[in-house]
Amino acid sequence: MTAVIQVAEHGTFAAAAKVLEMSTSAISKAIARLEDDLNVKLFHRTTRSVSLTPEGERFVLGIKPLLMEIDALSMEVSDYRAAPKGLLRISAPDAFARNVLAPSLSQFRTLYPDIQVDLSLDDRDVDLAGEPIDVAIRTGALPDNATLVARKLYSDPLITCAAPAYLNSNDIPKHPQDLAKHNCLPFRNRRTGRTVPWLFADDVRMNPSGGPRINDIEAVCRVAVAGVGITQLPGHLAAGLIKTGMLQEILDTHRPPDVPVSAIYLNRRFVSPRIRSFIDFMLTVKLPMPSA
Repeated sequence: MTAVIQVAEHGTFAAAAKVLEMSTSAISKAIARLEDDLNVKLFHRTTRSVSLTPEGERFVLGIKPLLMEIDALSMEVSDYRAAPKGLLRISAPDAFARNVLAPSLSQFRTLYPDIQVDLSLDDRDVDLAGEPIDVAIRTGALPDNATLVARKLYSDPLITCAAPAYLNSNDIPKHPQDLAKHNCLPFRNRRTGRTVPWLFADDVRMNPSGGPRINDIEAVCRVAVAGVGITQLPGHLAAGLIKTGMLQEILDTHRPPDVPVSAIYLNRRFVSPRIRSFIDFMLTVKLPMPSA
């Protein structure tokens, strides 16, 4: 079954054999035996390519989470008293990964030297059951999904701010409605292509107008520091710039409720010690916060 998964993921018997440290013929014979047992063909084979049959696709879809359960159970039993080890694949949004996660990895490696981290900077909706991702860090409200567990790590404020140079040249807004008179710097979601609305207290919501519109939040941040306009940033991104005086918070009395930052992983009976260790570690990492 493991051979089937590896061939499906890597596309050839030879690549699967390399990953499993077996011979290509051994992989081929193992799959042939399984096909005989199931009385079904799992792969289309040609001299140039290998591809799943419809039955093979259904088999892989069903067996993959079961093998992950077996792997997690094996680790739960064998590593119960041992240090966590193995490959941990993490997905996190760009800005969070650069400003919070990456600076903490050195400490994590010191605590867990036998865990190898593979970090992907991505904020799209990942399929944890179908993609090689163990845990994803995401911000904001999450959709209900019985197959997933979400562990809240932090509460991150949304900070409306601008460079002192901009504020010295313009009237400082006293209310969110005043932003209509200012150049606002919107963040455009890469996945949807839509401008992300700004939120304020009392359920006030507005679509910022102005520009440039940018699909990278850290680039928006740099444009704001340059004095081009007003923006709204995650607290962990704005905190250091406010502390150094490069940005100044405005409309602080109109801050919206904090945004949750959560770690998401598959809802399985046995959770890998690698995942548990990482989440427990992240709960000890302090999120950079602007002053209240």
